[in-house]
Amino acid sequence: MAKLRFPVVIGEAELILPESPTPVEFKYLSNLDDLVFFRHHIPFIHYYNSRHEGELCDPAAVIRRALSKALVYYYPLAGRLRHGQKGKLVVDCCAEGVVFREVEADVTLEQLKMVAGGFRPPSPYLSEFLVDDVEGCAFITDSPLLCMQVTRLKCGGFVLAYRVNHCICDAYGAFQFIKYLSELVREPNRSSPTQPPVWSRELLIPNSTPCPLFHHTEYHLDINSKHELCKHGTKNLTQTSIFFTGHDVFALKSKINKPKTTTFEVITALLWRTWARCLALDCETRLVFPIDTRRSHTPVLPVSYYGVALITPCTIIHAKQLVSQPLSFAVGLISEMKSKGGDHKEYRTSAIDFIEMNGRSRFCNKVAFAVSDLSKLRFDEVDMGWGQCLYGGFARAGVGDVPGLMVAPLVRYKREEDGLEGLLAIVSLPPQTVDMFQKEEVHRCGANSVNIICALIFYEHEV
Repeated sequence: MAKLRFPVVIGEAELILPESPTPVEFKYLSNLDDLVFFRHHIPFIHYYNSRHEGELCDPAAVIRRALSKALVYYYPLAGRLRHGQKGKLVVDCCAEGVVFREVEADVTLEQLKMVAGGFRPPSPYLSEFLVDDVEGCAFITDSPLLCMQVTRLKCGGFVLAYRVNHCICDAYGAFQFIKYLSELVREPNRSSPTQPPVWSRELLIPNSTPCPLFHHTEYHLDINSKHELCKHGTKNLTQTSIFFTGHDVFALKSKINKPKTTTFEVITALLWRTWARCLALDCETRLVFPIDTRRSHTPVLPVSYYGVALITPCTIIHAKQLVSQPLSFAVGLISEMKSKGGDHKEYRTSAIDFIEMNGRSRFCNKVAFAVSDLSKLRFDEVDMGWGQCLYGGFARAGVGDVPGLMVAPLVRYKREEDGLEGLLAIVSLPPQTVDMFQKEEVHRCGANSVNIICALIFYEHEV
């Protein structure tokens, strides 16, 4: 389907400063914040309907005011990353501000909904709705840590898009910030957040004598060092999304002879194997997935901690062995890896010590597939005073600046055509592979089907 074209009028970028004076200081980043893999920006997008007739309010004006208020509590976001000693980054809380931009677009929500997958990520119009979007590690230091854009649509609705520096927060932290911003939009006289944010990165300092307790294969460079990703490489990949209904998940679980298989395990196993098969990998491949450790590891982090609190345990297997085994085999590997990272309360501290000993640049950088489960973060329920958004969450997948690593976010999604709720995986594939997926979908599912799961199962060769 052809991409919809519409004119936009792009306003000048302005720097929004905290409403009142904030501390001038340098903030410590933990070894988890400062991984090379997290030296990039996370893009989010929200679509909102117009207000009821008679309720006139400019979304850009109210969000701009709320943003200035929010930066008083989240003042490190108004700072800049600087290079510290031994390649480590620090936050200079200099209150230089965040980027804010207003845009007018001659298009309606209904028009957007009817073409190119509607609001379904990857957003086909992200370059219009987030002019300042960047990928990789460009503009990481000495540049704004948050860029936000409000695009007014001719129907009265609007699009809110923003990107946040991943070194400052993970997806949970970004959700915490946008929730507070929405509180200030709805209640402009509010004096403080429901849960004031907590920096406290010092809770994750390494031991004075680092002593890793685990073999952290996720940070090793030697494995696969002689392999290229594949003949397709990692450049010029096309992003697509795969929708899983509850029925799809039930059908997948029925193929697994393992009690208590989780939705995440079975979807991740399917995506991992399909990715390896479609790229015709003939080398060792890794699977990594982030585990949030805020409440499960020692020390327990404050509820309002918004830094990176993720560990990324890793499993390694040759691609040919992975795709030749049944789906249940991959599920078993994932379940074992979850237990390794989640059940051992010292794993996070061990990872921090390992990075301290071996250098923060060491991260799995060869032939790796990562699935990030964001389905429990309710970005779609963020109410800016215009009601619940039509879609809210990740705008696209990302690979950071790590060669050979592809990341597939797993997000909540309600399908526009029938209102069916499910999970959406955003994946990056070579263009010719995407076409193959689509052709196989039509062939295996029938012309009237909108379910891609059959196309995926085709690659599993399991009936």
